[in-house]
Amino acid sequence: MKDPSANWDLILAGALGISLYFRYIPKIAWTSRFALAIYIGYYVGVNMLQKLQGEVLPQMQSALKPINGFDATSLNNLVVLVGVLTVLCYFFFSKKHEGAFGRIATVGIWFLMISFGAAFGYTVMGRVSLLIGRLNFLVNGWLMHLFGR
Repeated sequence: MKDPSANWDLILAGALGISLYFRYIPKIAWTSRFALAIYIGYYVGVNMLQKLQGEVLPQMQSALKPINGFDATSLNNLVVLVGVLTVLCYFFFSKKHEGAFGRIATVGIWFLMISFGAAFGYTVMGRVSLLIGRLNFLVNGWLMHLFGR
């Protein structure tokens, strides 16, 4: 038989889980905050490294590509870098957007408007393509056979 004292970590987790229900007892409701803080802190600590390595670092890597000379790839890398920096300046709300900083933020707004417009246009183009496919099926695959042509 397994030694029950070997599962002390389960006893601690169970006590934290039970203490979450203390919020329904007004005199000791404040103790449930400690369990909630431990759970939130644990999961933030576990997921922080995963999010950093899975999302943040790959985006930084693709935004900071080298600019070597005057070819199309370097120009593309330069446009992406300028776009990222100006959009970050636009979302930096601790400084008032006036003067040179305001002009840089305005360039960031233009980058945002162009990228959102391209994404919206791509979505509309995809939906219209689906509509054309369905209309093609209705006319050529269904109506033609219905009228015997």
